Amino acid sequence: MGLIARTLLVSLHQRPLISDEREYHHLARSLATQLIYSYDGTPTAYRPVGYSAFVAAIYTLVERPAAVKYLQVILDCLVILLLYFMVPEWSERNRIIAAGMWALYPSAILYANFLMSETLFTFLLVLAIFLLTRLSRLSKAALFFTGIILGYLLLLKPHFLLFLLILGPAYKKLEMEKKRIGLLTIGLFVVTLPWMVRNYAQLGTFSLATNGGINLLIGNHPNATGAYAITFPPEAIEGATTEVEVSRKATRYAMKYIFDHPWRFALNAVKKFAHLFSTEGGLLVWSFHPEPESRSVSYAEKYSRIPLLLSLLVNVPYMCIILGSIVGLTFFRGTRFWYLTLFLIFSFVLGHVVSFGGSRFHFPLIPFLLLFASMSVSLTRDKLKASSRLALAIAGLAVLVFILIWIVEFSYVLRAS
Repeated sequence: MGLIARTLLVSLHQRPLISDEREYHHLARSLATQLIYSYDGTPTAYRPVGYSAFVAAIYTLVERPAAVKYLQVILDCLVILLLYFMVPEWSERNRIIAAGMWALYPSAILYANFLMSETLFTFLLVLAIFLLTRLSRLSKAALFFTGIILGYLLLLKPHFLLFLLILGPAYKKLEMEKKRIGLLTIGLFVVTLPWMVRNYAQLGTFSLATNGGINLLIGNHPNATGAYAITFPPEAIEGATTEVEVSRKATRYAMKYIFDHPWRFALNAVKKFAHLFSTEGGLLVWSFHPEPESRSVSYAEKYSRIPLLLSLLVNVPYMCIILGSIVGLTFFRGTRFWYLTLFLIFSFVLGHVVSFGGSRFHFPLIPFLLLFASMSVSLTRDKLKASSRLALAIAGLAVLVFILIWIVEFSYVLRAS
């Protein structure tokens, strides 16, 4: 059913490439035809290379975005199987609920139809966590392969480094041996080092990408709203002539702003968190609005024009997963998978409250939250009574916070309608 739903959407709902999709398409064509990662012959590392390389591999066979999307359909359906087998000690009922929910999860179906990294990153992230939960039983070859996956995740989204930095010191909690972590690290560097060396040789920066400074600046300047918006003062990057210089100047400006305005930074961090876990409005607008990139119409107006039934169809499952996962994370804790999920959530939140938030960025977390949401149906009265008042209070507060975020967002949309 998941395969049919995704295939039908890609086949029947054809839409022009927008925003990041056009850049990925352009960079992939450059790689596929000239073996150069560039904008019109000028080497770049602004966009992380991972997704463009994935698209380019397909473009060497057939240069059609639809071909990429059909492969993404297959990868996203593999997530269904991975979710079923992720935590074998859980009941088959809960695992079938999780797998079935992902099979028909509207957002997952819609993202497969985009030339964006979300579907590929989410598949590899789920696969990586699947392997990490079995780390003590993996062969040396499997450990090396897991490291390669972790390295490629960095090439897709460099902020994934935050998760790896948390994972290192927590190896005892996760019952990981140092030797096994060493093999993971070797696999990771086999993937990332060649790209970093290329960036140093061609651009003068030993890094994964050159967009970090701009991302930091977008969320930390006098006009920052917490969401993506190029409204920062022009003097922030004045005089920069290359993307490396732009990134360095943007980083210095943003860091100075953070240290000079700590309370404003804290307030913006709350807004960034709200944008990170806002509803699926961005996905709905990109998928169904006739002019998603029009600057003459505000985002709230575009969102308000999405049919209510369609909006409910996409948003209600997302909201149920978020609220259900709070219950699952609260009452079914202590396992290796629980810790890995918690580290993932923390690293994603930390990365985006420092830079900027957006509903697109919560998507890779959903498979893990979905598994815990599936456990919420197994909550018994005895389990509830055995929990501490503090745990219940934290869970209740978290539920209220998310409901408040969605109420505020919908109030903006209603006012724009």
